Amino acid sequence: MRKDMVIFDIETRGLESDGQDSLELAALRIRDGKIQESYHYIKKELGHASLQTNHRQRIMDFFDDTVLISHEISASQSILEREFKVRIQQPIWDTLVLARIFFPTMHHYQLTYLAEKLSLPRIEEKLNSERKAWLIWLVFEACWKKGLEFDLSFFNQANGFLEGWVRDGFFKDLQKEVIQSFPDRPIRTDLVLSPSTEGLFSYAKAPSAVIPQSIDWVVDNFSRGGNLEQNLANYESRPGQVTMARLIAEGLSSSHHVVVEAGTGTGKSFAYLIPSLWSAKKTGKKVVIATHTIPLQEQLQKKDIPVLEAVLPFSFRASVLKGKNNYCCLKKWLLCLGTHEPLGAEHKLSILSMLVWLRETLTGDIQELSKVPGLMEIWPSISADNETCIPGRCSKAGVCFLLRARKKAEESDVLIVNHSLLFSDLKTDYNVLPEYHHLVIDEAHQIYQTALHHLGAELSVEDVTRIIDSIYRPTGLSFYGTIKHRLEALTHMVPSVPWDIFMKRLEGIPEIIGTILVQTKELFELLSMILGVERTFRFVAHHTSSPWWNGLIVQIENLVGRVKALLTTLESLTSALNGEDADEIEELKYTLTNHQRELQELGDTLIQAIDLNNPKQVTWLEQSSRLYLKTSPIEVSEILKDKIFSRLDSVVLTSATLSISSSFDYFLQDIGLPRTTKTAQVDSPFDYERQMQLIVVKKGINVYNSDQEKALELSEFIAEVAERMNGRTLVLFTAHSLLRQTHASLNPVLARKGIETLAQGIHGERSTLIEAFKRNPKSVLLGANSFWEGIDIPGDALSCVIIVKLPFWPPTLPLIEARSEYLKSQGRDPFRDLLLPEAVIRFKQGFGRLIRSRGDRGIVILLDDRVIEKYYGRFFLGSLPIKTHIRGENSLVFRKIEEYTRDLDEELL
Repeated sequence: MRKDMVIFDIETRGLESDGQDSLELAALRIRDGKIQESYHYIKKELGHASLQTNHRQRIMDFFDDTVLISHEISASQSILEREFKVRIQQPIWDTLVLARIFFPTMHHYQLTYLAEKLSLPRIEEKLNSERKAWLIWLVFEACWKKGLEFDLSFFNQANGFLEGWVRDGFFKDLQKEVIQSFPDRPIRTDLVLSPSTEGLFSYAKAPSAVIPQSIDWVVDNFSRGGNLEQNLANYESRPGQVTMARLIAEGLSSSHHVVVEAGTGTGKSFAYLIPSLWSAKKTGKKVVIATHTIPLQEQLQKKDIPVLEAVLPFSFRASVLKGKNNYCCLKKWLLCLGTHEPLGAEHKLSILSMLVWLRETLTGDIQELSKVPGLMEIWPSISADNETCIPGRCSKAGVCFLLRARKKAEESDVLIVNHSLLFSDLKTDYNVLPEYHHLVIDEAHQIYQTALHHLGAELSVEDVTRIIDSIYRPTGLSFYGTIKHRLEALTHMVPSVPWDIFMKRLEGIPEIIGTILVQTKELFELLSMILGVERTFRFVAHHTSSPWWNGLIVQIENLVGRVKALLTTLESLTSALNGEDADEIEELKYTLTNHQRELQELGDTLIQAIDLNNPKQVTWLEQSSRLYLKTSPIEVSEILKDKIFSRLDSVVLTSATLSISSSFDYFLQDIGLPRTTKTAQVDSPFDYERQMQLIVVKKGINVYNSDQEKALELSEFIAEVAERMNGRTLVLFTAHSLLRQTHASLNPVLARKGIETLAQGIHGERSTLIEAFKRNPKSVLLGANSFWEGIDIPGDALSCVIIVKLPFWPPTLPLIEARSEYLKSQGRDPFRDLLLPEAVIRFKQGFGRLIRSRGDRGIVILLDDRVIEKYYGRFFLGSLPIKTHIRGENSLVFRKIEEYTRDLDEELL
């Protein structure tokens, strides 16, 4: 460690007493790893000349000839130089950057969070600069000590990414310390990975052959005085969970399908995990559990499964399997380490973080990594989503993360996947997942939309370019370039291949590629002209008489013809390799097969797009960040019936939102299950009548006003509510345009009240906004679409949910419009059988954002009085777990909010 360092923290803050700003600086001078001297300074009236005359020299002397260290040092440096009129020229090290490198799996890097997770000495008092400087020093020490554990191979690999980096001095000093202190430490020359001394699974208890045979054993776990109550602190037996567990155990044992709507707080994860584990161990038949999102997969794996490993009387094997792009490919990683391409500072930071992470991870799963800046840009180049990958023949097969995950999946009793991987398996005729006989689908209300997404297809210029670039591009990696580079070596390794014929065919690729790219550009220029200024455009039968139709047919046929020409060339390359089985040739064949598959899918999508005679298929254009040509099935119930329900012994479908006014008919019909399917509603254990109020605002928002007028009305209303609720409010929109306009009006109003406004699409991605909202309860969060579900903010941080409008899908959306027409052709009512059920399910999801635990309290406000004025309103209100509501105009609403918050304050006292 360097002899002289200064750890410092500097910050400015407003003083409410007199409206002035203050500055606080704290610094620790470190020599030979020990604190020698401290400096602490507080000053009001920033920019005052006395700062410079009285303290500038003292600070310069204190900082002289040292390395400066701070957390988020660029901001600290800027304040220091501005306020004290000094120029920092010595080396600077940032503990935020160092912590991201040496502790790459942290979720956050705030000092207090790092201190907790690294088990550093706790500082109970409010963090001022003096205490923050002390924490910065402790974090720095932790990074230094972690670095001392590495052998010199780490530094040899890191040095290639440190050249010209302002913080390379830290690594140079650390490397010197390692050489001096550990001269006999071996230097690894290959991959340095986390040692795995165990098999694929480790057992908390010795494997037991005695598995309870009775369903009653499953139920008894959840009953009063049962296994869970005896072994888990704060666990309470819940009648709904008991009922759900019995239904699922019966379905798995008797091989029949079960649909269970489980209200929030039921504990549905345990209610399906314990019966699934019991069934798998008893019968030897694997159970697959499919969740909608990766975060829920993570919750089951890291939170619920470890608990059950500790309390269940038998051992079991449970694992998670994700898509290939979630796993790091070690072969591609080594290529990345050997790259000589210039990288930006953020990309270097990502690679240095991964150097540490790969020494610790057992899974190679990107979800473990903190999303440091630059990571997502480089991840595609090192992920296992690789068309040339043949795991069994790869030189890294013995340590391959993807292969290990697949082997664990094969050997698991219970396998946890997400909906996306489940449908990838169906789409590839069951070539992704291992054989299984039982399936549990959590968040099952999403299954129809997921099916539509995965069984459809979409194309953009960028999609076509990606497929083509992987085959040939003038610069950068491609199949063509790799073959040319390896030709001499391949000729010597496998001389029996007619390489002269192979290369002659290969040389025809660049010309064909050029014509495909030109034709693609022309096609999408025509599609853009057809779309015009609209966001979507659906192709229908009468368009065949439009003046542009023949031109579109010609464009697509020309592009399909050129794709077929390239496909034929690749097939001829494969034929030249036939009869050879050397590893290098097998790898080439595998690569060619994958390119041919992608080209075939591209051609099929284009042909399908101009087939307007299939009443169960829809094609449309959609402009978002780019222009897409999309195609999708309209009706998937027969597909789901054939590929899931008829094939498996039993399927369990569960969610908090499946029924409409206590009826499952819509859901069952949608997914292809008969009405005789076993269904049940399991009530939430929460007391909604006591924990919350539902308020319907009469004449809330004038639907006939322009969006700008609506935004002004909304911003005034939200500001009034937010002030009374002291922030803590989530506002759910059905349209992004209205959200943005409302934010523009609302933000300055709330800022004057000291309330922060956070808005989807303006202040970052969803996870970032939710974390910001949790950290600062005195805020209002505006969200649309994805914010209606999957948000879990228990406690006081969220006390009010405002629903702007009943969430009907616009009937003009291409897929909704096509599904509506199909239902009409079947003699059914699109509003009753599609638009209304979809809206009710989404409404229930939005309503469910408020009460997430027994201790939650709050208010849901609906600004759409159609729920009390229209006949269909009863379906919305009748589907909620609360049976009473208040209705009135704005003045009554504000008064009720004030009464509610006052009563809540008294209750808390």
